[in-house]
Amino acid sequence: MPSLKRDNRRAVRRAALALAALSLAFATAGCGSMDFDKLNPFQEKEKKLPGARTSVFPEGVPGVDYNAAPPQPANSGYDYSASSASPSAAGSSGTTPAQ
Repeated sequence: MPSLKRDNRRAVRRAALALAALSLAFATAGCGSMDFDKLNPFQEKEKKLPGARTSVFPEGVPGVDYNAAPPQPANSGYDYSASSASPSAAGSSGTTPAQ
């Protein structure tokens, strides 16, 4: 009989711990609008460095073609080198690239 009381205590303790963890999870999930910068315990404000702010690449990053399709992963199973070599190669292989 003593082991039955011990099992009940363990079950109650586990249920209380699970309830506490769930309530903590729900409480932190509701903090989406909280400003975490206000949690600074030392109340120090970060100072911006002096100097003019200019964009590094005003016309875009050199060497990057933003109109090109993103590269496919190596394990995609499709041979993109054949379709990029000539437009007729894609039609002769029987597969078409995804648009």
